[in-house]
Amino acid sequence: MEPVLVRLGASRNEADAIADLHTRSRQVAYRGLYGDAYLDDELFHVSRVIWRGRFKDFDPANDVILAAMDAGAPVGLAYASLRLKPEVGALLDNLHVAPERKGGGLGSALLSGVARWLVDEHGGAPLNLEVYAPNAAALKFYERKGGVEAARYAEQVPGGREIEVVRYRWARPEILL
Repeated sequence: MEPVLVRLGASRNEADAIADLHTRSRQVAYRGLYGDAYLDDELFHVSRVIWRGRFKDFDPANDVILAAMDAGAPVGLAYASLRLKPEVGALLDNLHVAPERKGGGLGSALLSGVARWLVDEHGGAPLNLEVYAPNAAALKFYERKGGVEAARYAEQVPGGREIEVVRYRWARPEILL
């Protein structure tokens, strides 16, 4: 059965399921970028705190949380908000797919779902997304999807390293539909 894309935002159980997926994805994608102690010992708790907060403070007029669900469990997630960095507009802060499900189109479907939200509910407002520059696979994915590099800056990540961040922008998110 194909995963189904659904909007979330209601319950603590949903928040914890999303946090757990987020943790697994980051442990794989950010190994070597973040410190191992953070990924192995702290990230689980930090993710749950962050996602419970996001669900608690969820504003359906300004936020969207999408999950690709399979057999009742999330296998992909997207979180975008107009509130995170109002100076750039809508920011897709998280786009993660379960490591064992990568390459099956879930990332594209989630990105398209966020674009649909912007087109339908926010007049096609531009979409921004930030990604770590060493994540070559993600950079290629966003470039294939028509993302245009809008900025670069350094960020200190858990574990103390300084990593370059690339912000991509889609001035017209309808190209993602």
